[in-house]
Amino acid sequence: MPHSTLRLQRLRRNGHSLALEIRPNPGAGTMLFYPGTMLSPRQYSPLMAALREAGFAVAGLHPEGHGVNPRRSGFTFASLLEDGLFAERWLQDAGFGPVAVCGHSQGGILSAAHAGISTTLTAAFSICAILPQMPQAIALTRFARLADRRAKLERGIAALGRILPRLPVPLACYLPVRRVLAGHRDIRIDRRGSRLTYPLGFLASLFSARVSPLLHCPFRLYNAGDDALFTPARARAFLSEIQAPTKTLVWLPGGGHLAPMDPALARFIARDAAAVCAGLGMPLRLEAQDTPTATV
Repeated sequence: MPHSTLRLQRLRRNGHSLALEIRPNPGAGTMLFYPGTMLSPRQYSPLMAALREAGFAVAGLHPEGHGVNPRRSGFTFASLLEDGLFAERWLQDAGFGPVAVCGHSQGGILSAAHAGISTTLTAAFSICAILPQMPQAIALTRFARLADRRAKLERGIAALGRILPRLPVPLACYLPVRRVLAGHRDIRIDRRGSRLTYPLGFLASLFSARVSPLLHCPFRLYNAGDDALFTPARARAFLSEIQAPTKTLVWLPGGGHLAPMDPALARFIARDAAAVCAGLGMPLRLEAQDTPTATV
């Protein structure tokens, strides 16, 4: 963006690297963003730009083992969440607060988990998510037919994860890629820095993760009506489990599971999130060359 300097802030937590891809906006509150499975903020450049144009400062999280960080294999679902919580504290201490959090897919799960722990967020936004412990979570994967034997499945994956924690598992081995790609529009994705596999130890931690449904801030869920992975029924089931000061489900007009990578839908999400945060008192700052929004 010609009017906004993008900078990379490298951080250290418990001996490993994480990073924040920051689009500063002095005087504005910050949107902290969790990317989806195997991805980094680079793959969400339309959404990162749209959030900045909507008036936020933006901090895209490159968690351990992702994006610009070394390809370590020892991370878990819990450690990715701790990276996000650490990033929020750093942003607050560095004068980037107040902070809201947003994430897509796996990042949407992490953003909801973040809001169940942090008591200082203005709001939380998930672009499709589910609680890992819900029965519908198994239906997202290639193990859907084993949903009635989930406990046994979890024990088996956990045992394999202990034996072969670094075994690389491609995305197609546990998620139906056709459903991930179904309904996507003509989008361009910068694949630099994205992972091709996850270590089995991480997948074991994801399958066994338990996320509190009790959130400490207003929550908004975005879901495309034609998402073949996080279907409308799963979105409604997820939101029914969530307890928050306020909660809302916003349907996106198409785009499938990759809706936030579409520039038009990214602008819709960003402007809606900005309106919510402005209503909650978060300061936002538009520049003359930014696209104006009547709701902020």
